[in-house]
Amino acid sequence: MKKTPLVAVVTPTYNGSRYLADTLASVQEQTWPNLVHVVLDNNSSDGTAAIVESFTGGKVPVLYSRNETTLPQRENWNRAFSLVPKDCEYVRLLCDDDTIYPNSIEKMAELAERDDNIGVVGSYDDGHLKDFRWPAQREVFDGQEALARALTGQGVIMPIQMMWRRSIVEQRTPLFDHSIAGGAFDMDTVFDLLTRSKFGFVHESLGFTRAHPNSVSNLVYGPGTHSNTRDHFDLLLKYGQRALSGRYQETLVHFRRIYVRQILLWWWKDAGATDIKNHVSALERGGFAFGPLLVLDACVDWLLRKLSLRTHHQGGFVPPHTITGKPNS
Repeated sequence: MKKTPLVAVVTPTYNGSRYLADTLASVQEQTWPNLVHVVLDNNSSDGTAAIVESFTGGKVPVLYSRNETTLPQRENWNRAFSLVPKDCEYVRLLCDDDTIYPNSIEKMAELAERDDNIGVVGSYDDGHLKDFRWPAQREVFDGQEALARALTGQGVIMPIQMMWRRSIVEQRTPLFDHSIAGGAFDMDTVFDLLTRSKFGFVHESLGFTRAHPNSVSNLVYGPGTHSNTRDHFDLLLKYGQRALSGRYQETLVHFRRIYVRQILLWWWKDAGATDIKNHVSALERGGFAFGPLLVLDACVDWLLRKLSLRTHHQGGFVPPHTITGKPNS
């Protein structure tokens, strides 16, 4: 009889004392019987250490470490995952202000155990979208199909509420790199893992993602930044050809036209406050020089669609709030 796989929940934290106790408690309440909780304190100056200490000796072992200096976020997350015990078969990221429901690990691990080629498992969560757009009758998707759906708005991926197979994670070094300039580095990691494995989706809410003033939506994707759209454009440039094949150019042009119109709208509404240069640079990375011809093309496209003289592309643009990450920790 196969041994129950060991799962590691990984929580990088930095001055997260306000919500950390709830996060730790949610792990202690898990129904999965073989579990450890790896907590890396990024040199916090609040009561983080004492909160973690209070959970020592609980049902789920807490493996606590502390950095001597505060590391940049990606370096800290990489170090946190490096602390996972070698005999773990699955890892599950859990930010220090989020929680998971008691059956979260059980549901995800049971799905992953059905197919050794499943490397990424996601689910619904409370606190964000209600419709993640994955077909209700299916739980397993080929990695390329999952990527295509994510890039074209037909499937929502939330990296901060996912389980990954350890053997797939080890194929990517470092796990979180600088391929994507903005805040979607965790999404980049998941997309890369999907080029190596299948995707599983549990059609239940298995966690709660908290929105608050220090969340990514306020710090990274706050009013005036619109960086989530730029990040998604970069992800489309990086993974689109592989995921979409013959549909790539059509999707890229559609996204570009919407992006150009969005840039014009942001500039007009924000009275020039938006950092337009970052968005112009993103377009240039795709080979599109921002200028009168690009603007004219985008505006003509909008007019033709309004007049029903050009059909609407299906799912060429993902709403900005579907790309999520976490700051600080």
